[in-house]
Amino acid sequence: MQNVRTFRCKDLGLACEFEEKAEDENELMKRIEGHVQTAHQMNPEQPEVQEKIRKAVR
Repeated sequence: MQNVRTFRCKDLGLACEFEEKAEDENELMKRIEGHVQTAHQMNPEQPEVQEKIRKAVR
């Protein structure tokens, strides 16, 4: 088993219980980007949003 990567909206300072895990970082990013776009109206295309997400991935 590879390293499982984890993302939580709480790590972005958002009051949200969303948590996602995946072994593949690209798959994880796709799932996170879909969530932040629909739930938080954040644009995952913006470099600063992508950077915040990447820093929050553990």
